[in-house]
Amino acid sequence: MGIQGIRRQLTALSTVAALALALGLVASLASCASRRESVSVAREQLFTLGYGKGEDQLDLFQTETGTAPLKTRMAMREGIFYVANGAGSKVVRLSSFGDVLSMIYNPEKNPEPLLVKPASGSEAAGRKAVQYPFRAVGELSVDSRQTIYVEDRLPPDRRVYDKDLDAVLDHVVLRFDKDGNSLDYLGQEGLGGTPFAFISNLYVTSSDDCVVVSLTQTFWLVDWFDSKGFVRHSMKISRDSLPQPEGEKFLIPSLDRIAPDSDGRFLIVKIDYYRTAVDPNTKSQSGVEFASSWAFHMDPSSGNISERWQIPAIEQTLKGNGENGPQRSVRIPEFLGMAGKRFFFLTAADNNKSQVSVYDTLTRSTSRYSIDISPDELYYSTMHLSPDGILSALLGTKYEARFIWWRFDKLLGGAKQEVKQ
Repeated sequence: MGIQGIRRQLTALSTVAALALALGLVASLASCASRRESVSVAREQLFTLGYGKGEDQLDLFQTETGTAPLKTRMAMREGIFYVANGAGSKVVRLSSFGDVLSMIYNPEKNPEPLLVKPASGSEAAGRKAVQYPFRAVGELSVDSRQTIYVEDRLPPDRRVYDKDLDAVLDHVVLRFDKDGNSLDYLGQEGLGGTPFAFISNLYVTSSDDCVVVSLTQTFWLVDWFDSKGFVRHSMKISRDSLPQPEGEKFLIPSLDRIAPDSDGRFLIVKIDYYRTAVDPNTKSQSGVEFASSWAFHMDPSSGNISERWQIPAIEQTLKGNGENGPQRSVRIPEFLGMAGKRFFFLTAADNNKSQVSVYDTLTRSTSRYSIDISPDELYYSTMHLSPDGILSALLGTKYEARFIWWRFDKLLGGAKQEVKQ
């Protein structure tokens, strides 16, 4: 082969190498881009319930005139759904096909059950209706023995005013066994104790402890009980002394949620922070702007923080420019809870989709997923995250309540899309 032939061959080889390098670079960039895209999670609609007073119906909107709207909450345990329907004054237990398995109900606010019979000793196991004089059921949780923990409100003559908290204490946590029989109730000191302030969340840990989170105008209160109803921890977190991120002193904190961790021994406290916004033209304060979100690992016996994680928000640059350049939109993640070593967060999105961010506390990376929720399903909504990572939802439309879940448990550990901090 002559010199010219060798040169032509080298040129051809270099062209191929350059092309391969270019294709590899394009593939690498595409891979990096895809790591920031959300993965769509299949939605499974399990069943629907109509609106009304029947045991296979829910009352989401027909509240009595002049009364405040009451809560409806849902929990899912091993494929069984539990619904505490405030306006309906009942707690219903349903299969994943929507069959009514049992019900605890206030007979003064509900008609005689037809699908499940009032308890008489001869009913089939687990399919019965038990009467209880509920006033305002709300937050709900279920332990491994199927013991039901449900918030209720006391009548006016049993309410207590706490001068130190500057709050009316009138909420308790009722306990029912798996057959719907009333066991007892929890107050601040445990069984039969002083009522709680307004209850914001109610949890059962992996060891069947009960954690009650309540709040007043000045404090967040955490009361932690073992499965027998004895106090493990009791702590008070002042709204004026919430922790700040390291290196920061003047951010404005807003506590999103307090929840037990997946091990059932510590608390996860998620806080969003804001800073004062200054108009660059007038140099005057123009409001507040989002700064960051953090989750803190807190010891419920001492309040000490052992670890902290910065949670990435979802940022978008809006089309068009404002007076001071491109406008930025920030969507702040709402803490749903913890499954395994992962935090779950929910943010609203466009095109009938919401986004679930799953933050791995070990790798400190985030995987993002999109879930389908249409605007006409948001007349009422409540969600529940199971310990194994199944996200369930009760979504209210104009005409029916839909029970849906997304099987994140099948995706945990297999998601490749990560967003590094």
